[in-house]
Amino acid sequence: MSLTDKRIEWKARFDTWKTSGLSVAEWCEEQDIKRHQMYYWVRKFENEMTSPEQVPSETQWLTVSVKDEQKSLGGGQESVLIHFRSISVEVRPGANMALLSDVVHVLQNQC
Repeated sequence: MSLTDKRIEWKARFDTWKTSGLSVAEWCEEQDIKRHQMYYWVRKFENEMTSPEQVPSETQWLTVSVKDEQKSLGGGQESVLIHFRSISVEVRPGANMALLSDVVHVLQNQC
């Protein structure tokens, strides 16, 4: 299970506990979850609520407009290299952006 998957699972548990009206100990006993694990995630999520800058952000795409003068420098046909840790991805002109998005998502979850 990836860290992202684990975080999603514990966030769902946290949200369920929060709305239950039970103490952590009572809820954990009903759900057969170890209290020390739940306390860890409760602290983590509650700290994130008070310090939102630490919350992991989703990938965001930015649209960039290129002026004609800049296009003529490379003929507008240059590829772009993306380096992520030990992995390099070459994106060529006309690349499928949906596929690139999927590749970036997989890299985020696997690396």
